[in-house]
Amino acid sequence: MNTQALKGVFGRRLRHLRQSRDLTQAVLSERIGISLDYLSKIERGLASPSFFVIEKLSRHFSVSPASLFFSLNDLATSQADEETLGYRSLAFLSCVDPIFISNTDEVIVDANTVAEREFGWSAKDLLGRPMRSLIPEECLPYVSEILSLCRRGTDLRNARTSLSRRDGGRVPVLASLTLLRDERNEPARLVFLARTMPGAVQDE
Repeated sequence: MNTQALKGVFGRRLRHLRQSRDLTQAVLSERIGISLDYLSKIERGLASPSFFVIEKLSRHFSVSPASLFFSLNDLATSQADEETLGYRSLAFLSCVDPIFISNTDEVIVDANTVAEREFGWSAKDLLGRPMRSLIPEECLPYVSEILSLCRRGTDLRNARTSLSRRDGGRVPVLASLTLLRDERNEPARLVFLARTMPGAVQDE
């Protein structure tokens, strides 16, 4: 891949990350300390990001610097950056239930194929999406509370709620949430397991 093509991949990946967090270019440029014009040119593939900018962006979006150079197709195939793979092996092992993994900002960084199949979302749809965007509005207060408890280290089992399918339907689930910590014992990932409730009727 030549330099121009690489700038295009980086720009599209950056735009996807920014838009998935509902950030404007003005807000993001202010947060990472660069000009709006420079950020706009990076997203359009007209300027190369400096090492400083790459580091700031990776920290801001909680992704590895290398993953900023993944195309959206690469992300949909791999479903995870290198750091996430370590957590994935812990959470996905032998699991037949839908699992979503988010960072501590509750942005989805991975999902198993069961989650994709049962809720109709592709990996490309899910990566970078806030976990709360999959929660029906009437369930948000309760789910927000249990996500907050999980971020503080309280594991939860079999909480009754619903998740939204991609087609707009709702699926009643028993949600179990676990906080995973890194090698320094710092909060690193939230694991959201969504077991479909036995005999539940799914809304169309």
